[in-house]
Amino acid sequence: MTAMQPARRRTALAGILAAVFVSGTGIGSILPILPLYLRERGASYALVGVVVAAALVAQAVGQWPAGWLADRLGRREMMVAGLLLSAAASLVFVLPLSVAWLVVLRFVQGLGFAAAAPAERAAVADVVPPEELGMAYGWVSAARMSGLIVGPALGGLLAVFGRWTVFVTTGAALAAAALVAAVALGPSPRRMAGQRGLPVLSLRAGRGGQALRGVLILTAGVGLLAGIYDVIWSLYMRAIGASDPVIGLSFSLWALPLVIVTPLAGWASDRWDRRWLAAASVGLTAMIGPFYPLLHNIPVVMAVGAVEAGLWAFAEPAMNAFLMDAVPESRGEAQGIVGTALSAAMAIGSLLAGTLFAIGLAVPFVAGAVACVALVLAAVPSLRAAGQRAGGMVTTVA
Repeated sequence: MTAMQPARRRTALAGILAAVFVSGTGIGSILPILPLYLRERGASYALVGVVVAAALVAQAVGQWPAGWLADRLGRREMMVAGLLLSAAASLVFVLPLSVAWLVVLRFVQGLGFAAAAPAERAAVADVVPPEELGMAYGWVSAARMSGLIVGPALGGLLAVFGRWTVFVTTGAALAAAALVAAVALGPSPRRMAGQRGLPVLSLRAGRGGQALRGVLILTAGVGLLAGIYDVIWSLYMRAIGASDPVIGLSFSLWALPLVIVTPLAGWASDRWDRRWLAAASVGLTAMIGPFYPLLHNIPVVMAVGAVEAGLWAFAEPAMNAFLMDAVPESRGEAQGIVGTALSAAMAIGSLLAGTLFAIGLAVPFVAGAVACVALVLAAVPSLRAAGQRAGGMVTTVA
């Protein structure tokens, strides 16, 4: 697919970025409202957690097979189908259904996200030359985070006019993203080339297997840390005296540096060794965590969070570019496997976080950092064995 004309490549990438931003805005708009909506419908706190987690479980279950299908049915087809499925589930939320049915709807919504995500990430590698993948994935990350910054603010504003407006807006945004993807992306390169027999992706076979294994281990560290922080961050901020608005502001101020830095991170991953850039990003980010329990000044905490976010920004472009360059024949499946690992690790981190926080405020920060750094070190042998592709040649480190 990288043989297409430069103008066509730019159009396709712009379409992917637009779809990512619009869908991210829709997804973000529902995040602050969904728990409140469920409580108003009579859901217990425990059931609220079940509903919210249902989408994460669906993504853990669905991304691997969705990635496999994206390699066989096409990127555009899976993106459009997944986004439309999520849009439909979002719209049905406005109906007077029981809370039990809302669990099912949230799971279906998550399956839609699972169907679209691997195809979206693989499509980038189909339309961008290998030497420019880092920058491209940097822009994808920036588009996603921009949507997640705009979305919650939009959702809070719309909720004033009724909770139903948020779900309608989310559904409309996801449907619009599907339309953008359908127009911007051409037919699957698999179909155009008439290829039917695709290789089975293995964690043991060649450079691709080593690269996938290394990225999977790094992803487990990222997901574990993200799952822990999702649960404990608000609790930590409240413990040091932050009000609700300040807690909300801390999330936005953490996301903002990601948007600013990710294009630079993409540029760096096209010029430096993507393996070690990703490993350093994940490891250094993890090591900042244990400092938070020592801090009690809220502006200082937010400043440290901005530094942490800036370091974190280098991980995703480097990992995606490295992996997609290493598995050109199974990009969708590889992204599906990584997405499944990320969702599963986040779920584990979320489940452990509350118990660890109950033991002591510092415990989840320290435990998460130790586990994440250990996983980074565990990834090093596979990353070394995979080697770095430079100038069309694969080099390995002895």
